[in-house]
Amino acid sequence: MGVRDTKDNPRVWEQLSWADMSSEEQAQWAVLGWQQNRWDNNDAPASADKEWSELTPQEQGAAMSLGFSENLWNATEDE
Repeated sequence: MGVRDTKDNPRVWEQLSWADMSSEEQAQWAVLGWQQNRWDNNDAPASADKEWSELTPQEQGAAMSLGFSENLWNATEDE
C-alpha cells in the first residue's frame, strides 16, 4: 500500500495510529521527524511548528506526498 489519498483533508492523519499507516506513509512522516513513539503520544517534532517556507526541500516533498499543499500545511495546527 502506498500513501492514501487524503482528499485535501490532512485531519485524516489525526485519526490514525502509527500502526495504521503503510510503511511508505511512515517513511514520509519520518522525514518530517515523526517516529512511532512521537506519533502515538502526539509529541510533535520541530517540523510541526514550521511554516512551509521554513521546511527543507525534503520535508516539503514528504508533506506533499502526504497530501499537504503550502496553504494546507500553514493552516494546519498540530494539537
